[in-house]
This record gives sequence, C-alpha cells and structure tokens, in this order.
Amino acid sequence: MSESKVKKAISVRFDPVEYANYSAMVENAGVAVSDGLRYLVTEKLQQAEGADMKKFHISFDFRWKERDVAFPEHIGNMLVTVTPPRELSVDFLQRLIFVIPEFWDDSGSGLKEMFRIDSAYFHRVTAEPHHRTSAKASRNVLSFHLLKNRWRAAIFDYGSRYKAEELEDRIRSAVTSHFTQTIRLYLIDHLPASRVLPEELFNEMMSFRDESTLDQMMALG
Repeated sequence: MSESKVKKAISVRFDPVEYANYSAMVENAGVAVSDGLRYLVTEKLQQAEGADMKKFHISFDFRWKERDVAFPEHIGNMLVTVTPPRELSVDFLQRLIFVIPEFWDDSGSGLKEMFRIDSAYFHRVTAEPHHRTSAKASRNVLSFHLLKNRWRAAIFDYGSRYKAEELEDRIRSAVTSHFTQTIRLYLIDHLPASRVLPEELFNEMMSFRDESTLDQMMALG
C-alpha cells in the first residue's frame, strides 16, 4: 500500500496566540510544526497504551418495561456502575464529565436516530463551559457525571425494531468504550479541562441533592 493511501490530511483550528507560540518554539529548535504535532500524537498514543487501567470495571443492569400509552418510546432503563482504575480516586471519578453516546443509522433517506439513552435529571451537567448537547438533533443535554459511581439512564426506541438483546449489545459496547477512553485520556493528561467539574462547582451541585435519597432515586425498581 502506498504511503499516500495511508496518510490522512486533517484541518485543525488553533488559538492564534497559542499557535504562534508553539510554532516559534519548535521552529526555533529546527523542528517543523507538522513534525511536532505528529510527535505529540505518537507520544499520547504511547502514554495511552501504558496507562494503568487495572481495577477498572463497568457493569450494566438493564430493565425493560411494557410499552406505555403515554410514552410509548420509553422502553426501558439502565443502571451503569463504574469501578475506577487504581490511579483514579473514587471521589475524583464523580467529577469527570462524560458524554452520552448517540445511535444514528442510515435509513436510506439520511441519518435517523433509531434509539436514544438519556440521563436521569440528577446526573446532568448543564453549567458552561462543561455543557454538551447533540450536534445532530435538538435534545436534552448529553453531558453527565456519576453519583456514587453510578449512572441511571432511560432508553427510548424510535422504531429501530431491534430486539432487547441487540439494544443491550450496542449500548453496552458504546458506553463501555466511552467510559474507558474518557478515563484513559484523564490518566494521560489529555482530557480537556472542560470535561472535569471544578471542586467548587461539584460541591455546589451536590448541595442541591439529598445523598440519603440517591440510592432510592437510582434504583431501577
């Protein structure tokens, strides 16, 4: 396979001041900007491969429900429980901001959201600059954080015709990958600051929650 078929060109926007400072730094050392950026990618990939993910574990509990006349799309709920790797404290895990995976399929006439998972309201992160929404559809926030190592979410189906087992497989795969790579990026110091709740903001958010009722609120019933 020729080299031209392997390489992929991308366009990246930089803060003008940061780019000027970076280019001056590497070029004055006799290194091209493109070579410097390639080195950064290689370095982060090496760090990611060596990241200590021991003790990390994620489990899923799905509960499917009968179709409700008032909300026929709401077909189930799930509870995700995360055990952090040994290099990440339980307390800090609650401050990491995760982003709900989306499930879009090609319907022949364009992309269609076949099903959706949505955080329970008490997990959502709505403060700027930590707030994340879908780029494809008008919907509730995608950003969320764990409470007591857990995440409760509802499952909505919009005519996917998937069996429960198929939905579980797709959700489990996407969510596991997202949690794994988000935590890995944090461990190698590559997760944006906006994806971590500042301690003061986290404490303020928790002040509005009654920890004594969290177990009951997250229970699937």
